Amino acid sequence: MKIMEHLHLEHFRQMEQLELQYYDAEFITPYQESYNWYLFRPDSVVAIEENGRIIAFMNLLPVKPHIYLQIAQGTFNDSLMTTADIEDLTTSPEQVYYFLSCVVVDQAYRKSPALPMMLHHYLDVLAHVEQSGYRIQSIIMDTITEAGNRFAQRLGMKHVCISDHDSHIHASDYESFKQHVHASYPILSR
Repeated sequence: MKIMEHLHLEHFRQMEQLELQYYDAEFITPYQESYNWYLFRPDSVVAIEENGRIIAFMNLLPVKPHIYLQIAQGTFNDSLMTTADIEDLTTSPEQVYYFLSCVVVDQAYRKSPALPMMLHHYLDVLAHVEQSGYRIQSIIMDTITEAGNRFAQRLGMKHVCISDHDSHIHASDYESFKQHVHASYPILSR
C-alpha cells in the first residue's frame, strides 16, 4: 500500500468507479473534471494503490471564498465544481479556505492505514501552505452518508446545516482539524 506519486486519467476513472460503490452519480464529479482539478492543483488529490489498483483517495481543495460561502449555506453541489472554483494560490490570497470534497476507502481496506496515511499527507500539504505565508481559515466538508457524518464528527467538525441536496455540511478551524487528525488517526505504519 502506497501513496501514488503521479496520477493519470485512467486513475480518475478508477476513482469514479470506487465512488459509485458508495453513492449515486448525482453526487460524483465526472472523472474528467476531477482530473482537471488534479492538473490545476496536483496537491488536491491523494490516492493510495495496492497491487496496481486504487483502494482509497481523498480530495482537499483550496476554494474561492464565495464557493466556500455557498458550501456553508448548503447551496453548492460539488459534483458541479470546476477548476474555476478552486483558489489559485499564486494570486496570494491572505486567507485560504479548504473543502474536503471526497474521501473514499474501499470496504476491504477500511481498517487499514489508508485513511490515516491520506490525512497525514494532507497535514503535510497544509503545513507547507502555511509556511508559504497563507493563513488557513477553515476546512469544510459536505457528507452524504452516515459514515461521512461520523468521519466529520471524528475530525471535530461542527454541523453547519443540511444542504439543498440533502447532504450535511460540517466545518472546522484548521487548528482543531490538525488536533483531531493526530488524536483520532495516528499513523500505524507507512
